[in-house]
Amino acid sequence: IGGVAIAISIGGPGAAFWLIVAGFFGMTTKFVEVLISYKYRVVDEEGHMAGGPMYYMDRGMNMRWLAVLFAVACVATSFGTGSMPQANNIAQAMDATFGISPYWTGGVLAVALGLVIIGGIKRIAAVTSKLVPFMAAAYGIGALAVIISNLEFVGPAFLSVFRDAFSGSAAAGGFLGASFAYAFNRGVNRGLFSNEAGLGSASIAHSAVQTRAPASEGFVGLLEPFIDTVVVLTLSSLVILTTALPNGLMGGGLSGIEVTSAAFAFHIPWSPYLIAFAAVLFAFSTALAWSYYGLQAWNYLVGVGKWRTLGFQLVFLTFFALGCVLELKAVLDFSDAMIFLIALPNLVALYLFAPMVKREVEAYLRETA
Repeated sequence: IGGVAIAISIGGPGAAFWLIVAGFFGMTTKFVEVLISYKYRVVDEEGHMAGGPMYYMDRGMNMRWLAVLFAVACVATSFGTGSMPQANNIAQAMDATFGISPYWTGGVLAVALGLVIIGGIKRIAAVTSKLVPFMAAAYGIGALAVIISNLEFVGPAFLSVFRDAFSGSAAAGGFLGASFAYAFNRGVNRGLFSNEAGLGSASIAHSAVQTRAPASEGFVGLLEPFIDTVVVLTLSSLVILTTALPNGLMGGGLSGIEVTSAAFAFHIPWSPYLIAFAAVLFAFSTALAWSYYGLQAWNYLVGVGKWRTLGFQLVFLTFFALGCVLELKAVLDFSDAMIFLIALPNLVALYLFAPMVKREVEAYLRETA
């Protein structure tokens, strides 16, 4: 919800084009990393399935040094990408909508998150998992309602996206002026932030499922970037652009999720409350997922143990609370650095595994034909 607003407000309308392109390419990288992760998963000391890039780098490539490098990067990224930006997103929404101080938001949500990941209170996680699909559907319906009400501006919005994707934007309609390189950079890094494709992180969770073939799980993973980047972020982009272009919405010092909320509020006065609630659910569930990714990487490095686990969880919660009170730019800069740190070793591994992936897919297609 906030990522596309950040991309467009900083990189101009053209950033939306590169964000969606990143989603399409992300479908390929997500497919490959999920397939490989499932193929090389192991059973850990507690009898649970464990997988991810650190295991396919170690077992599939015999490059433990690269696996250790990735695991260290994954732990750091769980703080910088999986914790702080999610908290900042929630804090912005609560401050803009209800006037709640980020300090209160950080404290309360850190406690709630701690109750789940340390206290083992699964009810919060269970409720969140049930509400998130409902909120995603409500958000999609609301976005379509706004777009339909602005139907005459859909054409100009698409025109601005394609034009500015290759030429950069002049500060029109309240947008900041942005060069081509800046639009490309903002679009791609927000796209990777959204779908995690190429980072290898989501493949850690996919390794724990049961399926009959690695390739079949790869196809499941392939859908994720399509839904959350290509579909949802396209809708969000159109909501912002069809409202901003004729009304100069991007001015007034708005940033992040505030832009999305303002675009909805321009047409649906009560919508900021829905956006704030959705932001809390989406960001909270994402933070839960990243706490799991980071912990699995931590376990790979130091082994499974109660106190080792608690140490990681406390640091994760500290970064989550900090994310609520830090400036958005500082959070984004740290997040982008962590994305580069984790993506580099993983993309090298994906390239080297390409021949094996080709054989796996061909075998799977023959079996299912």
